[in-house]
Amino acid sequence: MTRIHLFEFTDLPWYPQEFRDIQTDYLQFASSMGSGHNNLIPLFQKALGHAKTSRIVDLCSGGIGPWKNLQKQLYDNGLSVKITLTDKFPNVKSIIKLANNSIPGIEYYPNSIDARDVPEKMDGMRTMFEGFHHFRPEEAREILFDAQSKGRAIGVFEASLIPPFGIILLILSPIITLLTYLFITPFIRPFRPSRILWTYLLPIVPLATCWDGVISLLRVYSEKELNDLVDLIRTKNYVWETGKASTGTPIFNFTYIIGYPDG
Repeated sequence: MTRIHLFEFTDLPWYPQEFRDIQTDYLQFASSMGSGHNNLIPLFQKALGHAKTSRIVDLCSGGIGPWKNLQKQLYDNGLSVKITLTDKFPNVKSIIKLANNSIPGIEYYPNSIDARDVPEKMDGMRTMFEGFHHFRPEEAREILFDAQSKGRAIGVFEASLIPPFGIILLILSPIITLLTYLFITPFIRPFRPSRILWTYLLPIVPLATCWDGVISLLRVYSEKELNDLVDLIRTKNYVWETGKASTGTPIFNFTYIIGYPDG
């Protein structure tokens, strides 16, 4: 599988945790502004129904991701779910923030969880939002195989560009990211002086996010690539589906793969 797989700053072990947390907070704030995740509800209904579960284990969570809104959207459509957020490098500040602003039905698991080998005790449908492209094909296949081999449902969702507007956005995305950082940073909570320092005075984090954003869009797995990943692991008692779902904009689609036990 030939892919563009340049580095992202958040993939580098030496990238300061303070910078990583500021990026996570920015992406969390931005992801909570849209309602497009509502279009994923039918996929959740199918996967949760086949897996016979009302629990979700979110992988590579970073912050809280889309769950503050998505949990309510699921509930409004008859799905009352409990969500456990996990990460290989748990965001300590997000854990504290979530603990201080308790959201019923959402918890952050404080210990490291490798998406390629999720403990058996963590039952429920596995999800991953905007994180799958960080993994090379061999690692990505391990994530999918681990869910299948342990009989867990899984859903992987990533925003992908829609031509021609998406291509234009890709070109303009560094400028858009910088302007967005400058505009929304004062509204991100909790307030931290370091966020002001590394956004306005020494804008290292916005510049790093500009790079990461472009590379992320280039690394998103296509439907064909997702099918190639599971072609080698398919079994008769487990179903894999790939496709696209609307984000409610003419710029992005959700490219997804879901898997669930059959029978």
